[in-house]
Order: sequence, then C-alpha cells, then structure tokens
Amino acid sequence: MNEFGQRRVNFNFERIKPNKDNQAYEIIDTTKLYKLIAIENRLQDENMKLEFKKNVDSNPKYLKFYANGRVGEFRNINLNNVESYNPKKAESNLYQFKNKKFIIQSYFVNAQCGQCFVKQILRKNPNGEIEVLSGDFTYTYNPINISKDFLIYKPDW
Repeated sequence: MNEFGQRRVNFNFERIKPNKDNQAYEIIDTTKLYKLIAIENRLQDENMKLEFKKNVDSNPKYLKFYANGRVGEFRNINLNNVESYNPKKAESNLYQFKNKKFIIQSYFVNAQCGQCFVKQILRKNPNGEIEVLSGDFTYTYNPINISKDFLIYKPDW
C-alpha cells in the first residue's frame, strides 16, 4: 500500500512483462482517460442489468494507460483537478500487447488466494470505446480527452 492506501503490484509474483509492442498504442491512447460506462454479464437478467447500471453511475471508475505497460484504475476523481490524476491515487495494473492480444493484468488481495493476478483481454470497438473481458463479464469504457496540462504524472509502479 502507498501513502494514499492504494495497492501496488508486488514484483515478487509472476507478472506480465512490460509492453514493448507499439501496436498497443493503436488500441489505447495514453493521452486519454477511459470511463467505465457499462458492465454486462452473459447470464444477467433485467434486475442485474439495472443493478450494474446503478453501480456504474454511483461509483465512477476510470482507466489511465501509461507508457511501458502501466495502467492505473481510478475511482471518483475530479476531472477538473490535476491532482486527481496522480497515479499514486490509482490501483496499479499492467498491460501487454503480445501475439495480437491486448492483456491487462490486475493485482488484488483476497482471503482465498492471498495476493493474486487476473489476466483480462482488452479490445477496441469501431466507435473508439474499449471493452475489457473478464470471465462472464464485459466492462465497456468510453475515452475522455484530458487537458495536456494534466499529463504530467508518471506511475510509481
């Protein structure tokens, strides 16, 4: 944990290598923020769909991609405050484009596995949105432009 209470990737564990394939930047844009706009589950009913929508609307979540395979997961940030973009306030994740697959590796802690990694697949839609596929779930993110004045941070992981 860092000074903002955010988990950091423990480099003693198996993890993906930093991204070295520039094709990744045809899929994601490191000058944008990606806002979660929808969560879908292949098995969801109408009640689940409404609950996911309520959760997405009440607890905004954003992804910010950085060079060298780093991606931060932010929650409830002030889009007009440069300090909100400080990656120390984000959960640390990794990404890699390899063998025509864009992989995000999320790090988390829970009682069943202790410190764990989950690999998710990312794909870009023709409309510019990105989808992160994780098991039965699809998370859809919409790109948001960021002021160039806010692109001053480098991740601490």
